[in-house]
Amino acid sequence: MLLHSVVSAGTYLAAKRALGELSPWELALARFVLAALCYAALLGFQRVRIPRRDLLGLAALGVVAIPLNQGFFLAGLAHTTPAHAALLYALTPIFVFLLARWRLAEPATLPKLGGIALAFSGVVVVLLSRPAAGQGSGEATLSGDLLVLLAVVAWAIFAVGGKRYAERYGALVSTGVAVIFGTLVYLPFGLALSSAAAFQRLSPTGWGSLLYLVLVTSVLSYLLYYWALSRAEASRVAVWSNLQPVLTAPLAWALLGDPMGAGLVAGGVMVLSGVLLTQRGEAAGAVVAGWWRRYLPPP
Repeated sequence: MLLHSVVSAGTYLAAKRALGELSPWELALARFVLAALCYAALLGFQRVRIPRRDLLGLAALGVVAIPLNQGFFLAGLAHTTPAHAALLYALTPIFVFLLARWRLAEPATLPKLGGIALAFSGVVVVLLSRPAAGQGSGEATLSGDLLVLLAVVAWAIFAVGGKRYAERYGALVSTGVAVIFGTLVYLPFGLALSSAAAFQRLSPTGWGSLLYLVLVTSVLSYLLYYWALSRAEASRVAVWSNLQPVLTAPLAWALLGDPMGAGLVAGGVMVLSGVLLTQRGEAAGAVVAGWWRRYLPPP
């Protein structure tokens, strides 16, 4: 998941840059048609039989992931700043935890709850310490923030709902089938709302941003996320996403000239501590409890 956070760190910047030249509907169309073609090519090497019931489940997740999650995300990002979007996406572990608690009966332990809260607090510190992060990126609006929040809820559903399919069929098959189905559902809407002329005018930087979103975010990052889901609790996987705003800050400094200061360091330490607490807190607690029972037995 550390690798997932690293490769996903530029998503907000790349998406905001591409939205300077394409509408949200055009960007979603190009991004996921190309991503679906990549998955189709990769799935051509797979020999897996999926029952109809599971195909319908993956198709439903595809609708949640593409038309809903990405539709809301890109439409919202067009009317808010990358900093606001990153802060709202830091709520993902909370929604994932609540859904996983309900659907997967994941335990609500103190280390897990404390880690999620600490990581989220660290993201808030990072983003509040970077007042210039939204400069040149437009103005944040309530409607834009609400759309991004709906995207966060949709992603949480995609993560929790896809766990059993990732465990059953692997990351490539479960992610690829969901993305292909979701793209097919979105395709008629995307075509109706897009203009071919917009792609003809797309600059080299715009094409680079689009390819980043396709290859790095929609293929590599999605595969890493579902691979991790097949091996760990959904809430433990989701909390790693709070590293993305921390990692995005150096990119914004290098590419956009956004300042970096003590708030980034402090918030980054909080996020990393929260992630480690979520991942290792229970194991550490078990060790301490065992040591206590062994060396300090009750009277």
